[in-house]
Amino acid sequence: MLEIMPRPPRNPFYAILGIVGFAFTITAAAYCVSELRGVRPETSASRGEHALDRLMDLHGTTLLTAELMVLAIATVGAVWIDHVAGEKIRREREAARVPGPANTTSGTDEP
Repeated sequence: MLEIMPRPPRNPFYAILGIVGFAFTITAAAYCVSELRGVRPETSASRGEHALDRLMDLHGTTLLTAELMVLAIATVGAVWIDHVAGEKIRREREAARVPGPANTTSGTDEP
């Protein structure tokens, strides 16, 4: 007989992790490019300063730190929800388990 296992609930922290993780990747790349242009200004002298470079110069570290904090909190939240859901499913399985026949080796009640 097939046993249908309950499906764990959807974890909203995974969406947050995906979105903020993508934003963190883009921000980190932009910050890296901005820093490299600061170290070697001759590579960007012909094009002038871009608005993204100014944003990264002014707020790049703050953005990266904030995104990293959100990622850390969302990671802990995702793990916590997965743990709670897993424990709930485990308890439901134990409650649904049919107890086996009683272990009686003799017909007398011995202490």
